[in-house]
Amino acid sequence: MPARILVISTNREISPQPVVPIGAAWVAEALSLAGFEVELLDLCFCQDPLVAIGRALRTFDPQGIGVSVRNLDTCDFLSPHSFLPEVKTITDFLKVHSAAPILLGGSAVSVMPSQILEYLDLEYAVVGEGERAAVAFFSGLLRAGDLAAMPGLVRRRKRMGAGANVEFGAAGGAPPSLPAAVTPVTHKWVDTRRYLGLEPVLPVQGKRGCANRCLYCTYPGIEGREWRMREPGAVAEEIAAAMRDTGARRFEFVDSIFNQPEGYLELLLEELLKSGVKAWLSAASLSPKGLSREQLLLMERAGMESMVITPETVSDPTLQALRKGFSEAEVMHAAELVAGSRIKALWCFLAGGPGEDRSSLERTARFLSRKVAGKDAAFITTGIRIYPGTDLQHLAIEEGVVEAGDDLLMPRFYFSQKVAPQEAIAILRNGAGSCRCIFPSDARSNYLRPLRRIGTMLGLPTPFWRYSGVLSRLSGARRMVRRFEDAGPAGKI
Repeated sequence: MPARILVISTNREISPQPVVPIGAAWVAEALSLAGFEVELLDLCFCQDPLVAIGRALRTFDPQGIGVSVRNLDTCDFLSPHSFLPEVKTITDFLKVHSAAPILLGGSAVSVMPSQILEYLDLEYAVVGEGERAAVAFFSGLLRAGDLAAMPGLVRRRKRMGAGANVEFGAAGGAPPSLPAAVTPVTHKWVDTRRYLGLEPVLPVQGKRGCANRCLYCTYPGIEGREWRMREPGAVAEEIAAAMRDTGARRFEFVDSIFNQPEGYLELLLEELLKSGVKAWLSAASLSPKGLSREQLLLMERAGMESMVITPETVSDPTLQALRKGFSEAEVMHAAELVAGSRIKALWCFLAGGPGEDRSSLERTARFLSRKVAGKDAAFITTGIRIYPGTDLQHLAIEEGVVEAGDDLLMPRFYFSQKVAPQEAIAILRNGAGSCRCIFPSDARSNYLRPLRRIGTMLGLPTPFWRYSGVLSRLSGARRMVRRFEDAGPAGKI
């Protein structure tokens, strides 16, 4: 009898949208191909996660448990919230009700494995992708004491002080090479209907890794510092299978940067066209660097209807401080190209980066008012979450924002000392003109989930951020009602 492995996806956050647990599904598929009997428990829509876990423990009786943690917290500077206490409730429950060994994984764990293992009082975790490490771990290789043979695995030692209490498997815990034999079949493991009911888009990943060196980013630690591309034909097959088996017609590429490295975008989209896949596509992250008219035309031909572009700022000094690898002129050029295409763009900005001041914020506001209009919108966050091991952490220590001994397990943020956060928000809101700007508070609105459900029922075109103007008006009306109610019977505002 094959060993039974229960994989648990702990992510329950649905704002700004629920995220299909493709990483957990990929690991489940790898374990299944290796001969294990696998069940994936997705907690996203569970009203009581512990009840669902208890039921799975009784009915499936796992001999090994994989726990996936996607996010540490909301990364919201103005309203931070950590997800780790809820994860600890889950892992504590598992330890009480099951003797099965637990392997921790997920992107949040890859960011700070030492701190999370300590916080959750667990022994083993995976850094990077877990397909090979999970198979090796649950195959019992560790009983031979051969940790070095298990790429990506880390083991907690006894407490030795901050940042020094894990030992790594092969390659220092760096992500292993992308498994060529494992093609994710997300709908086999996850009830994709629940996700499609809120926004009819399924994720797909064409490559992993990131060769950029942005000041604040955790992608290199999670996926590796080099691009690792999947075979375009395998990606096309995955999309075709999902269309056939789920009825989905829209797919979002969740690669770290969709238009890098140079040439892969063309290979991938040409393969989709050649294979006859007729789906609506979107991309979760594009760089302004190197974006060309020819690429946009190819994206249109392949069915790309929307994309997220991540300049973070348009000011050269702030771009350089963030180590984005492109200039204000390149951002402007990309904006001109995008304006002339049929593809809708969501421009993402980080307010408060190193060197940010009134002048740089005003440049961003002018860009929003002049370049982001009509079909496009902007998403603006304030403050940058500080993660261990990033150059932003070193800068924050130098500037006295955090202490050298801060484990950063709970959310800590960097914000330029040259401008106050509320002043920054006011400059952007007031200077953006008619640009549809979305702030994190809008993404948490109580109106968002019913709007998504209504949009899906009516078959409205995605992405749903295009309706941010409606959301803003509803939020504004709600604020006016509250102000009227707070004023009392006289109705004075």
